[in-house]
Amino acid sequence: MRLAGLCKNSLGFVFPYGPCAICGEDSRHGPAPGICRSCWRDRRRVEAPACPVCGFPLPPVEGQTSHTCGECLKDPPAFEAHVSAFLYAGPVRKLLLLYKDLRRYPLADLLGTALARKVRRTWPDEKWDAIVYVPSPLKKRMLRGFEPAGLIARAAAKRLGLPCRRFLKPMKATRIQKGLTSAERRKNLSGAFTASKKELEGKRVLLVDDIRTTGTTLREAARVLARAGATVHAATVAVTLKRDLDLVAASKQPLEDNKNR
Repeated sequence: MRLAGLCKNSLGFVFPYGPCAICGEDSRHGPAPGICRSCWRDRRRVEAPACPVCGFPLPPVEGQTSHTCGECLKDPPAFEAHVSAFLYAGPVRKLLLLYKDLRRYPLADLLGTALARKVRRTWPDEKWDAIVYVPSPLKKRMLRGFEPAGLIARAAAKRLGLPCRRFLKPMKATRIQKGLTSAERRKNLSGAFTASKKELEGKRVLLVDDIRTTGTTLREAARVLARAGATVHAATVAVTLKRDLDLVAASKQPLEDNKNR
């Protein structure tokens, strides 16, 4: 039996495949427990046009081509460029929730493989010294029993033939980012990470995280790495569309505010 088949069977033994988390059908022949083959085919990739720096899809305006977005022109991030394998929607969102919230940690191999393929297609000639990931605070690590970005980074590193290093270290417990404004997110993450100049000076690293929402966490992590002397590229499994974030923000406004807009 091939190694891939053996690993898949072992994963199914630890976490029985059961019904698909999306449609309820048998997920036995899907890519991983909880997701059937049919639903996995509906995953959405990040399509052009997109900003070549932050990787966010640009508004779907007819005739628009890829160009650096206004945010990156106004406030350039510390990483050279960022890519995401998928949009945070549909089966990818469900799979990441299964992975993080229900502790289906063996799914890291599927997610890390997808990320590695996207990285290699996007930057076929780039060379890195190591993969580094966004670490979880101690409290979250203890609650989950694993670091989501860490397991994905190790799986991607294996596929890319690179070492995975924990160069970033958490320095403080941060608030949950969900629901915070951009300014609050930046303040919340200020001083959240540290990195050693001795370990990183002159190195080229690929920074990995699971989901990019507003990009605040990735920007802060890249800033700390760059300040320690590293050249940084960044990659995430999934990215949330800006228009989806705008809809969420709008839905939280009082009804009177929405009427006055």
